[in-house]
Amino acid sequence: MHIHRSFLKQFSSRIAPKNKTLPKKLLVKNWKIVRGDEVMVISGKDKGKTGQVTEVSRKTNGVYVRGLNLAFKNVPKDEETPTGKIQKEMQIHVSNVALIDPSTNRPTKVRLERYLNSTTGKPAKRRVSMSTGTAIPKKLDLAYQKVWKDGIFDTVSEHVSKVTFDTLPGVPPFPEDVMREIQNRYKKHY
Repeated sequence: MHIHRSFLKQFSSRIAPKNKTLPKKLLVKNWKIVRGDEVMVISGKDKGKTGQVTEVSRKTNGVYVRGLNLAFKNVPKDEETPTGKIQKEMQIHVSNVALIDPSTNRPTKVRLERYLNSTTGKPAKRRVSMSTGTAIPKKLDLAYQKVWKDGIFDTVSEHVSKVTFDTLPGVPPFPEDVMREIQNRYKKHY
């Protein structure tokens, strides 16, 4: 039996897209670096340089740092790229970067410490510098909110706040069979 070459292409290891995720046993379990953190590269071609983490790839144990580990990539030539080459930030392994201690502005190792959150009253974890013992807060990355624009499919706020349904006293808002399903949602109806 002969199988056509076009069918075999999808199973070829040279042509098919490779799965870039690491095996489960190699993944970092407790991530201490998040987007928005200030980090220093501790090994590689950008050793000693600092920058802000723009993206965290948990599937490949990598981080992208703004302005560091740049590489040239070939793209189609057009008005924006007349040479056909762009500089792109490439991934840095998480073991090659270290968080910067805010009190000393030096790279430090970090441990997770349990504490009782005073606002919620629930136990939580925080990052603590191993060298000085100062807590390193996680920064909220809200940059996307500054550039947010409503699209054509977004609902206008006036329509959201307008009341369109008035309940009548003594009349349920749904038919009786729907109300029974809502009240006892774990009962199987066949």
